[in-house]
Amino acid sequence: MWLYTETITLDLKVNKALNKAKQSIMGNNREEMVRKAYINASGQMAIRADLVAENTFLKTLELEGVSGILFSEESGVKQFGDDPKGEEAIILLLDPLDGSQNYKKGLAIGCISVAYGKYVRNPNLENLSRAAILNLYSEDLFFAVKGVGAWFNGDPIKVHNTNSSFNNRMSQISFYAYGEVAKRYFFDFQEKYSLRSLGSAAWELAITVIGINDAFIDLRGVLRAHDFIASKIIIEAVGGAFTFLDEKYNDITTIQLDTFKKGYSVVASYNPEFVNYLIDEFRDNGLIA
Repeated sequence: MWLYTETITLDLKVNKALNKAKQSIMGNNREEMVRKAYINASGQMAIRADLVAENTFLKTLELEGVSGILFSEESGVKQFGDDPKGEEAIILLLDPLDGSQNYKKGLAIGCISVAYGKYVRNPNLENLSRAAILNLYSEDLFFAVKGVGAWFNGDPIKVHNTNSSFNNRMSQISFYAYGEVAKRYFFDFQEKYSLRSLGSAAWELAITVIGINDAFIDLRGVLRAHDFIASKIIIEAVGGAFTFLDEKYNDITTIQLDTFKKGYSVVASYNPEFVNYLIDEFRDNGLIA
């Protein structure tokens, strides 16, 4: 599938790797793909499908002549290709299967996401300049380039209407919280908004830019960088807002690519005013210092 009309060769190669990884998951017997479980580099339980997708993605890039360093929640840090630190080398932060629990249960919500950029030493999230998210169960594809724009299925994504009221039941929010925080906000938010949790953070974040979701809130402090960075690039490329509840992380140069186990709480929307409203509400209630 085309990313956009001015796409470069590298983007096409990454796109091919995404599609090959998808085929490696969806073309195999699901019972076999979920049978082996292990603890991955991010400290989470993973299944064989995660590792198969990562290996296929990486092998495809190597066959396409791409070199670089892969940062993946599955295996950690991997050098690949003939010249992984050369002038043409790249860095990538990959989530080979976002929505593993949905996949295990046969629920058709999930994606593969990747953010990438030119190789630098000791990279942080700011060094990732391009992003792609491919739906596992359809041909839907998000793609973005920092400072240029974002595309959905090859068409430019236009800024969603931000003038409509967001403080009403018509607003749909992906909402995740634990314990006392959940008790404090869930029932109040349920009266104001339509809440849902789909089990695939990268996809739920991405669909805010096309108005399917109005906002995404995760207050658990467990969201990893590979869960959100591709979506963050996409959201910000169309003028949306992505904010950390711990405001020091809004300087993303502080987040290194190899910090796989660090968790974050975030708020995001195509509408920056909505994000500001929510952040102010959390601050007024003591959730933010």
